[in-house]
Amino acid sequence: MNVLTRNTGGDPVSGLLAAFAFLVASITSAQLPPTLTRDAFVRIVLDNHPMARQAALRPELGEATVRSARGGFDPVASANYDEKKFDDKNYFQLFDAGLKVPTWYGIELFAGFQENSGELLDPQSFTPDDGLLKVGGQISLGQGLFIDQRRATLKRSQAYQRATQAEQEQMLNDLLLHALNDHTDWVAAYRAVEVADAAVGLASIRLEAVRGSWRGGDRPAIDTLEAFLQLQDRQMRQQQAELNFRNAGLRLSNHLWNAAQQPLELQPDVVPDPLDLVSPATFQLPDTAIAFAVANHPLLAQAGARIDQLEIDRRLRSEFLKPELDLRYQWLGDGAAITNEGSTSLLGEGYQFGVGFQVPLFLRRERGELSMAKLRLTDANFGLERDRLRIRNRIGERVNDINVFAAQVQLGADMVVNNERLLAGENQRFSAGESSLFLVNAREVPLIDARIRQVDLEARLRKAYFSLDHEAGTLWRVWR
Repeated sequence: MNVLTRNTGGDPVSGLLAAFAFLVASITSAQLPPTLTRDAFVRIVLDNHPMARQAALRPELGEATVRSARGGFDPVASANYDEKKFDDKNYFQLFDAGLKVPTWYGIELFAGFQENSGELLDPQSFTPDDGLLKVGGQISLGQGLFIDQRRATLKRSQAYQRATQAEQEQMLNDLLLHALNDHTDWVAAYRAVEVADAAVGLASIRLEAVRGSWRGGDRPAIDTLEAFLQLQDRQMRQQQAELNFRNAGLRLSNHLWNAAQQPLELQPDVVPDPLDLVSPATFQLPDTAIAFAVANHPLLAQAGARIDQLEIDRRLRSEFLKPELDLRYQWLGDGAAITNEGSTSLLGEGYQFGVGFQVPLFLRRERGELSMAKLRLTDANFGLERDRLRIRNRIGERVNDINVFAAQVQLGADMVVNNERLLAGENQRFSAGESSLFLVNAREVPLIDARIRQVDLEARLRKAYFSLDHEAGTLWRVWR
């Protein structure tokens, strides 16, 4: 019934809502092509799947973390004014403004202007009438000379940025493996339905032929019952194959989303391309494949970034064992030098110098934290070596799977051909009256089973190729 013309109880709003829902459903279903190839399916997954969108956020998160850490080196402008008056007395008026510029090498530069006045001003706070100019710097010659908390934070954030890039790649690897396996199962289920349909068609033709022979007196009535039972058995297999195909389509729908982050429904008229089940004719793992996988695998890259962070933490904890030795120096000048009043020279009036020293006597906390940092680093290195070996072995397992499955696919194809020959010979004998319907069925059932098994073997081989790329960490590179 047309949504626009059906009875809505006289409510125009309900009619408009129904029409809008119908339009949305039509647009949603129209976004899928009638033949959903693997390439088209993967493109939809990478463009619209929520997990793919989440993966795209990981590098942005790393960039934001680095940007935040760089804020530790931002120049800082400051100004402070303090005034006190009480009992008709001007105790003091204090003004201090300046700019501090941290540098990567641990030197902090600063420049400022200070002007203080008052009847009860602290003598050390006296400034010239036109104010005091100051320019100088501070450096740590002990703790913090080679690395400090600010530099360590930035380096850790840069390592984390590398980890987020690797995390994005691993998320896409996992997503594509799951999606491609489900798509392969969907194609295999479709192929199985084709085999079941063909078997039902043959059984139907044979049943009509046997009935014709029975009517002509060439076959006993019992043969028609046997042919009918064969048809029923094939129909039951057909129903099971159709059920598997529908369920595989539902699993495939989990990966289908549109650009508006709305799930797409896999319509019954959308079918796969059977050629997507075909694997490469030959397989040869490049000699550099394992070395490349170990050097570039996303999981190992994440572990390496974690080790870099732990190494930075170890260096920082080692720095804390040194005493704090800070030097401060600044040139002082009369503020009148800005306007060149009174023949004053810029920064020519004096200086201020300071030294700071501090060290814990036992360093128990520092030594304990350094020991923990070293242990965490050692543990992470052990884990990295374990993961490297595991990846090598898993790649080897997938190579073994491909080699064996490829041989089985070839063997299965030969078995299908041989079963076809047996069935053809038995059909000739049956036509000549030298065989029975039972023997024909006995030849045909193994052929059907061999074709179904062949589809399953091709699917396992196809998924083994996907698993190999996933174990090598390169599955996402094929489709990017």
